[in-house]
Amino acid sequence: MTVSTYNPADHATNQNAHVHSGNHHSHDNDNHSHSHSHADHTPTGRGDDILRVMPTLSDLQKPHSDQEFIEKAMAEERSNHKNLIASSRDELPSVTVNGVMIDRTNIAQELQYHPAENKEGAVFLATQALVVRELLRLAVLDEPSLGEAAWENDEEQAISTLIDKNVQATMPDMATCERYYKQNMTDFKTDPIMTVRHILLACPPEDGDERLKLKKTAYEFIEQIKNNANPDAEFIQLARQHSACPSKEQGGELGVISKGQTVPEFEGVLFKLDKGLAPSPIESRYGFHIVEVLNKEPGIQMTYEQVSPAIHNKLSQQAFHQSLCDYLFTLAHEADIQGIEMTLEQENIFRG
Repeated sequence: MTVSTYNPADHATNQNAHVHSGNHHSHDNDNHSHSHSHADHTPTGRGDDILRVMPTLSDLQKPHSDQEFIEKAMAEERSNHKNLIASSRDELPSVTVNGVMIDRTNIAQELQYHPAENKEGAVFLATQALVVRELLRLAVLDEPSLGEAAWENDEEQAISTLIDKNVQATMPDMATCERYYKQNMTDFKTDPIMTVRHILLACPPEDGDERLKLKKTAYEFIEQIKNNANPDAEFIQLARQHSACPSKEQGGELGVISKGQTVPEFEGVLFKLDKGLAPSPIESRYGFHIVEVLNKEPGIQMTYEQVSPAIHNKLSQQAFHQSLCDYLFTLAHEADIQGIEMTLEQENIFRG
């Protein structure tokens, strides 16, 4: 395999490359040559509705995606193919596999499946996915039991059959799973949950002078609550009078909160607090929060028996993915690849 002019060490991220055909993209899980394991956690507590709904300046400034770059590349490709090659040489590289060019139009189309920290990383991942696809196509053609007819009949099935025939992974035994559990016990602990109320003194992140004033006010309110004969009633009254959060109608109560339901800078401090009124306000992108923890339940350690199926599945997937990476590396090593330096590793081939 030839070392190329397009170096992924400069551009590749830990995003993951899908393998699609050049002109047709299938997202049916049964048709993929590898599996995905996503765990979507959708918060339902009131704290999530209240705290995360408020946009910030930094949120508004974040790039939406690589869509603008993709659309531009496609427009240039449609209007003037030669111009695209000349003006976008770094963005859409010239890559060949055994002398066959990877079509730049296909690279531009493939970009949408490879989100990355920057467009260079997305281009690398998209291009590598198409190179891998071409390597698998060539392997199918060389396989006596498959050949060109199998590829033309059903590309995805041909790839699946090829992989089943050539990729053999050693599945984890019970001892391996138990060892993994003991070495990663903190990963198998339920998140703590807290019942919280707060008073939000709101201020934009960029208004430094106003933030200094509100920080002083927050400390004054904390002292006012602590020194009141009825601190519970005082907290509720201050929340209704001064909080900028809709929770003020409930005396500042956010309900039950678990990790991931609020902004990171808020929960990073929140989950370290003990039960009771926090001695200091918590600063977030929204302002200053006067917080009282009404109840706190620590996370519970799950037993090996509870998590062993998940561990076995995780380690089995890792073993298969590594074996597949080894097989793809062999195919790449035997091919003449120009224009890209392949990095066939689990973190940039597979998701999950």
